[in-house]
Amino acid sequence: MSKKLSIVLRKAVAVAGLMAVGLAQASPVLSAASPFTFGKGGIQVTEVVTDDFAFHLDQSATVQGTVSTLGFKTYLPAIDISDAYLWNASSEQRVSFLETLGADWTNAANAFEQWTLTPVLLSAGDWQMVVVEQGLGSKRESAYQGTLTAVSYNAPLHVPEPAGMLLSLTAVGAMGIALRRRRAA
Repeated sequence: MSKKLSIVLRKAVAVAGLMAVGLAQASPVLSAASPFTFGKGGIQVTEVVTDDFAFHLDQSATVQGTVSTLGFKTYLPAIDISDAYLWNASSEQRVSFLETLGADWTNAANAFEQWTLTPVLLSAGDWQMVVVEQGLGSKRESAYQGTLTAVSYNAPLHVPEPAGMLLSLTAVGAMGIALRRRRAA
């Protein structure tokens, strides 16, 4: 194989590797600078559907959020959200939203709903925002949208290294011995 062909192949492998790394983190990253926004539109008559939206939390953080139904133009939405929660598959942790504005769907054909996540500490890793919804039969389309925001990041606790602790204790001991000798003299 010629030297030029070898260089071209190495570059192609390097580019393919970089592309694979880019694809491996396809989920959006939630940070204080960039909230995670999700949603679904065009909902009419449907069975109960579970929608999930993946995101990555790069470090543990306190997160809050909302999910709200939306109507089309001036019409009220006809969509019932029956559950909204965050799910971390690796730790099997589920964090539920609370319905803060609900509707009595036995008496209403259209109404707004809102679900709220009060600030909660989430661990770093891959998470899914899960919304269980059902379109309730309107000629007009309905939608929902939501936002998750990292309100604060928690700095990791720094535990001193044993060698650093030993050095500090040795220094304090040496200062004590020196002080004692000065007082004795």
